[in-house]
Amino acid sequence: MVRYVVIEQRQNNRVQYGIAAYDSTTVVISLNDIAETYEETLRLSVMLQENGVAAEHFSDIIEDYLARE
Repeated sequence: MVRYVVIEQRQNNRVQYGIAAYDSTTVVISLNDIAETYEETLRLSVMLQENGVAAEHFSDIIEDYLARE
């Protein structure tokens, strides 16, 4: 089962939040700068986890999420 975790990166004095998909202890895929706040990114990662989203669909779902704005 894939586990989704919020990741934080700092770049040019700016904090970026993304999500990494883990299979056991290995990062399968990660996307940076998904949302502006930790809370929004956490909600999205929880939604992915609760719905059992497979890693191969992760990028498509994030793309759809970002396109809704």
